[in-house]
Amino acid sequence: MKKIVSIFGIVSLGIIMFMASCGDPNDDFDMRSPQATIPVDTFEVNRGATVNLEALLTDESGVESCILNYGNWKISQEIKLKEMGYPTSYNFSTSIVVPDDAEYSWLEDYQKHDGTIFKITQTYHKLSLTFYDVVKNKNVVYFYVKVNP
Repeated sequence: MKKIVSIFGIVSLGIIMFMASCGDPNDDFDMRSPQATIPVDTFEVNRGATVNLEALLTDESGVESCILNYGNWKISQEIKLKEMGYPTSYNFSTSIVVPDDAEYSWLEDYQKHDGTIFKITQTYHKLSLTFYDVVKNKNVVYFYVKVNP
C-alpha cells in the first residue's frame, strides 16, 4: 500500500512540475475584443441630411468584418476584410442619408437593472456598428442621431 501511495505521489509531482513548466495554456489564445476609436458618435441633423460615420477599428490579430445596422431606417451594411488580408487597423467610413420620415421622438420601453420596465421618450436613433476580429472576438459601438423638428 505504501508503494502505491509513493508511486502516486511521484507521478502527481511529475504532472504538477510538467504543467508548471508549460506556462499558462491560455497565453496563446486571443481573448481581447477589437477596439474602436470614434471621433464623433452623436449627431443632430435635419431630415434628408447626410451623416458621415467614421471609426478606426483595431485588433492585434486583424479585423475580420464590420456591420452597420439600424432596422428602423433599413440600414444594413457589411464589410468583409478578407481580401485586404485582415488588417490590424481599418478606417470604417460611410455616409447615410436620414430618411424624410425619420421620427423626431417616440415612446420606448426601458428596463432597469432591477427588472422594472417603464416608458421613456426617446429622441436619439441608435445605429450599431458590430465588428469582429479574426478569431471572432466581437465588439459593438453606437452612433446616435437626433433628428431636429
